[in-house]
Amino acid sequence: MHSILTLNSKLMVLNFLLLFPTLLSANEPDTLFVRDMDEIVVVSTAKEHASLRNQPLSSSSFGNTQLQEKGINDIKDLTAHIPGLFIPNYGSRLTSSIYLRGVGSRIGTPAIGMYIDDIPLANMSSMDQDLSDADRIDVLRGPQGTLYGRNTIGGLIRVYTKNPMNYQGTDIMLGAATYNNYRARATHYHRPSEHFAFSAGLSYEHLGGFYKNRALDGQKADGGDDLAAHWRGIFRPSERVNLDLSARYQWTKEGAYPYAAHEGEDAGEVAYNRPSSYLRHQLSVGLKAEHDLDRVMFVSTTGFQFLKDDMNMDQDFSRLDLYTLQQKQNSKVLSEEIAIKSKNKGRWQWTNGVNFQYQWLRTEAPVTFYREGIDWLSGMINRNLPDLTAQGMGPMSITFTNNEMPMGGTFHTPALNLGVFHQSSIEIVKNLSLIAGIRLDYEHYKMSYNAPGSVDFDFAMKGARPQNSVPLPGLHAEPIFLGKLSDHDLHVLPKVALKYDFGQKGSNVYASVSRGYRSGGYNVQLFSDLLQTEMQRLMMQEIDAGTEKYLTDLFAGNSHVPAGHVEMIMGRIRAGMPKVEQPNVAEVTHYKPETSWNYEIGSHLNFFDGRLKADLAAFWIETRDLQISQMAESGMGRITINAGKSRSRGLEASLQVAVTDDFSLNAAYGFTHAIATLEDAEGCKHRVRVPFAPRHSMSVGAQYTWHTNGWMQDITLGTIGRGNGRIYWTRDNDISQPFYALLDTRLSVRHNDLELAFWGNNLTATHYDAFSFYTRGQVFAQKGTPLQFGLDLRLKL
Repeated sequence: MHSILTLNSKLMVLNFLLLFPTLLSANEPDTLFVRDMDEIVVVSTAKEHASLRNQPLSSSSFGNTQLQEKGINDIKDLTAHIPGLFIPNYGSRLTSSIYLRGVGSRIGTPAIGMYIDDIPLANMSSMDQDLSDADRIDVLRGPQGTLYGRNTIGGLIRVYTKNPMNYQGTDIMLGAATYNNYRARATHYHRPSEHFAFSAGLSYEHLGGFYKNRALDGQKADGGDDLAAHWRGIFRPSERVNLDLSARYQWTKEGAYPYAAHEGEDAGEVAYNRPSSYLRHQLSVGLKAEHDLDRVMFVSTTGFQFLKDDMNMDQDFSRLDLYTLQQKQNSKVLSEEIAIKSKNKGRWQWTNGVNFQYQWLRTEAPVTFYREGIDWLSGMINRNLPDLTAQGMGPMSITFTNNEMPMGGTFHTPALNLGVFHQSSIEIVKNLSLIAGIRLDYEHYKMSYNAPGSVDFDFAMKGARPQNSVPLPGLHAEPIFLGKLSDHDLHVLPKVALKYDFGQKGSNVYASVSRGYRSGGYNVQLFSDLLQTEMQRLMMQEIDAGTEKYLTDLFAGNSHVPAGHVEMIMGRIRAGMPKVEQPNVAEVTHYKPETSWNYEIGSHLNFFDGRLKADLAAFWIETRDLQISQMAESGMGRITINAGKSRSRGLEASLQVAVTDDFSLNAAYGFTHAIATLEDAEGCKHRVRVPFAPRHSMSVGAQYTWHTNGWMQDITLGTIGRGNGRIYWTRDNDISQPFYALLDTRLSVRHNDLELAFWGNNLTATHYDAFSFYTRGQVFAQKGTPLQFGLDLRLKL
């Protein structure tokens, strides 16, 4: 690792000496000015009155030019560019595991919220999508529950697309990269009248895949295709009314989960016998209606999302034919929010609002055992059966006769959320403001489940003599879980902040206290484990009843057998049989909401007419009922558990410097010390690092532009180094990824509205794990993205 860091450092110094640049296009101003323009646009959001850096919170914002420079095409690409943010790329768009300030979630409910054009995305399965039309991305760190409610306990990501009222033309992008990656995008922006404008676009991406599956003749394990379409129409019938209608659709089909074992004959290589895949259809529709009522602004935001997907995973990740996991989701989400905010520029500004959200979610999650897996299951059960040879009887054995054995079911998990909120900003004295708000959130969530199973098996107890043997062929057990559960929660989410503005434009210091929460829920992937337990319990009952009947019939009418002989034998058998209790579904599957208090101080600094910008923040977060994702004990699926308390402390800093009009520097750093206090089965408490929370996250970049009088009007060269680590992957901290650093660079040339860019990622070919986990006594991991080069062509018509 030391040699890798040394190499990165040398390359970074070389790049700085070469004056690596910032990309400037013919129709866009420089990056710092774009960022200022982005700040102005923030004022038009439904709830805030001030630009982002004038609010008492830690935040980062990237404009369109920066998104291109940094190669940000989806939210995973934000990792390390944002202090404290980590979004692991674990091989599928199934879910977006976002971690910020030591707060995050692997599965279940999100810990970081996400909005696109002020329309909320309700679940993690919809967050990893094409963002080719993004004009700006904001990341707000710390709980945003007062204004945004549930599942923003760690922060909020807001994406804004280009507004066709302000931008017209046709943007075309063609790209190609090593590993057979290809991308094409086209979006048209048109304003046929002063009252109406629209944009429409298509994008397609083909991923050839980085890794081959050695067990399937070298097929690519992680290739895929994405097709996306988006439309946005803005209608302004008058100066007071604005209607913004948007629709986004994405189809994804990919090979997925290229996980490799750390040890064994296939160490470091993907090698499992059944292909894994993910298929998704996703549609999102939103309508934002604004009405200017002189003294107040009325904003109604309506959203609808539909998601249908199908995941298939070789859950043992090996050449063995043990078991697979399938998960199908059918989700529909309807949301409505009404906000009214004051328009006055006086000492008191306020926002009131109510919101409603309802989600219908149907999930099918069967685990299917195959022959080797069935033998593995029977072997586990047989190891727990008694050997009664010393009592004159023989060893016992169970043989499953199924060739395939599915375990799972169908689950309906609807959720209702209602909220009402208020926030005020009061200027106490000149330059000193008090920001205070409160939200009341009510949640009601349910689960109806129908999880059947079926097993055919033979039982045998072989004794030294025939009369001591018990053959029981053709036994059958049908475990089933059928029922309903529900729970509800009421949360109060206050926020209090003090902000002092300096004389320089946009400079301030602040201190804040806020509360957030993440919803509770139910673990549907745990039902395969429950069915196994219930299957064993019913099998023991079948064996008990069958053995007693067999012995009773065997000794019936035999005068040489003393009375009570059958009862004596059955007593010996029952004493040695494993005791299996019927699972309590409610206790096992339910996990409680996670809540936190966030204490923060920070500053936004602006110097030299905006040429130097610095953002600093220190935070302290106390979390209760911490939700941690882990593999189920059987290895069949991931579950969320409540793991006690956690404390997260850290620092965040970012710096942007325009040395000249053509040369700029930027840096970001986040330090997170996140510790969880867990309690084991014996009641002993111990402290561990919170999984998936990198201790250090950082990026350093430089950009330079040469202006010429030739055909190549601008030549832009830029580089950025970014790093994360150490990252612990498991609750017990027995697997981790040390700090690693990557180096990316980009060279572009521009002529009028045509731009050609050459780029390279991970130029040092650093080896690292993007994601890792432990199951069935083995460590598996997905390798990070290797060295890759690409070429992008952009054209505006």
